[in-house]
Amino acid sequence: MSLRLGLVGHGRWGRNLERTLLTLPDVTVTVIARGGSRPPGLDGVLVATQSATHAETALPYIEAGISTFIEKPMATTVFDARRIEAIARRTGSLVFVGHIFLYHPAFLAALQLLPAMGDVRYLYCEGMNGQPRADSSVLWDWLPHDLSMALAILKREPESVTAWSLSGGDTPAAAVSKFQFGNIPVVCTTSWESLYPRRRTTVACQTATLVFDDKSEQRLTLYDRDGSITYPTFSDELPLTLEMKEFLNAVRSGKTDPAQLETGMAVVRAIAAAEESIRRNGQAVLVQ
Repeated sequence: MSLRLGLVGHGRWGRNLERTLLTLPDVTVTVIARGGSRPPGLDGVLVATQSATHAETALPYIEAGISTFIEKPMATTVFDARRIEAIARRTGSLVFVGHIFLYHPAFLAALQLLPAMGDVRYLYCEGMNGQPRADSSVLWDWLPHDLSMALAILKREPESVTAWSLSGGDTPAAAVSKFQFGNIPVVCTTSWESLYPRRRTTVACQTATLVFDDKSEQRLTLYDRDGSITYPTFSDELPLTLEMKEFLNAVRSGKTDPAQLETGMAVVRAIAAAEESIRRNGQAVLVQ
């Protein structure tokens, strides 16, 4: 089945999406200007505009019943995320949220290893670079990665968060956030003010510690309590290729995946609560 896809947003990441899609069979891609008219006969659309415009860009396609991929985050307000959820459920449209690390072979290998490592004690996540954006705080750039992985590892949503701006102001360029998933803390350091890029998640468990480092030559490292260090193997397929294959399969099947909306909503609610905590000078805020 050949698919005709639209792409709204043709910046760096939008071009990555286009290049990846065009390596896959039976796919054509039409670039659409944001706010431009919708070409007829689309089987699906991908939204890769600035984060704060995701909802307004995606909603007309969801309303029209078109399968829609939204780059993370799904939205930058709980109100907009709920609008997407409500319209998707009413129209039966597929909504697929681009949490790319859920398709990273090293992370998928980590998920397979964790059950043998005993109870999870905590997660420590680091996401930073020197590439600030103008349309949102640093939280909306980096925390979707941390939170989507934490949701996959812990299989529950956070109940509360305390967060602090490291750079001043209510729209920080650097921040620390501590989410409570039951009795398990997930601490996230995010920054646009770092002179070196980092994307690392440390999972400390009862019998071992696992480090997923997307910027390291050894992306997955297992530290055992006996002092041994090993480097688990994983597929060399590109995460974006796996993600796009999954989206295309969903479009072709016509089946919606409730987990996509649930994860997207959970991430938006948690980040909105972190922003509220920053506005309250680090006061704990419930995730609602």
